Amino acid sequence: MAENVAESLAPAVLAERASGNGGGRRRRLRQRGVSSSSSSSATHNTYNYSHPVSFYSPVRLPVHALGGGVQQSDPPAATAAPVVGRAELPGDVFAVPVRLDVMHRVVRWQMAMRQQGTHKVKDRSEVSGGGRKPWRQKGTGRARQGSTRAPQWRGGGIAHGPVPRSHAHRLPKKVRRLGLKCALSAKAAEGRLVLVDTLNPVVAAAAAGASRPDAAPKTRVLAAQLAALLAGQPRRSVLLVDADKGDDRDGGEALRRAARNLPGADVVPARGVNVRSILRRDVLVLTPSAADSLVTRLRAPVNRLGASGRTQARRVLALRAAQARAAEEEEEGRREEA
Repeated sequence: MAENVAESLAPAVLAERASGNGGGRRRRLRQRGVSSSSSSSATHNTYNYSHPVSFYSPVRLPVHALGGGVQQSDPPAATAAPVVGRAELPGDVFAVPVRLDVMHRVVRWQMAMRQQGTHKVKDRSEVSGGGRKPWRQKGTGRARQGSTRAPQWRGGGIAHGPVPRSHAHRLPKKVRRLGLKCALSAKAAEGRLVLVDTLNPVVAAAAAGASRPDAAPKTRVLAAQLAALLAGQPRRSVLLVDADKGDDRDGGEALRRAARNLPGADVVPARGVNVRSILRRDVLVLTPSAADSLVTRLRAPVNRLGASGRTQARRVLALRAAQARAAEEEEEGRREEA
């Protein structure tokens, strides 16, 4: 299995930054047999796997039964999860070239938005005291001073210190979308993308033929189901993705209640999947409905209006519809009068 992209992301980006451009870059290209005129940044930042990967080709994966590999005992015992079908994922979403630089930019953008930005120090105008001149201007032989709260004094204010601000920066929507495609493709190429029929532990246990399925979701049952599902994986941290929070058949509230006290497991709906959440966990587990939602989300046209633009567009459409209805009513009134 190929090396985890999340582990190689930071060293690759740091090496790219340290190498810079110019003569060093041209020398490296000559060593690799690539001309600097025909090279591109996409080629240099694409992750190269040790095994062959067919880019943009459909990805065919087995669909496992979540509760099929759990033996009914106390505590539940785990065996290999059986395969109940196969699914084909589109290559334009799950088999694109893995761009390390794009994923790095998206993760930095996410972390910058999460940063609180509440750092604050006091400048000389905010430090208490220092309102009087410590000594006269001339005649003392010492340097002139106007306040004991100047930055060069002990206990004085801080010059050019941090102030509360937002660390968020803009990132093009196409770059964000490409970063998510690269993260999904990395998991698929490394064999760390797993499909299951359902993520609801209660539904999965009932479908597996449990003699006494629990009416309430149990963490121990979900832990045994995940152990059976991830039996062949070297590490067990997992990101569970269902179609929607309210879809109880796919996962829903039962999944979140069972997994909220489970170490190394995160649960997000398909609309909340992001690059950082994918890279920070070893295995990505999807339901077919969640995969379809991701494909629909990533294939939709890029919205260039933003939230305020969408609101204005709805208002314009509503106004046009009202004008059309008014015109029809006026036309009907004219016909009746005639």
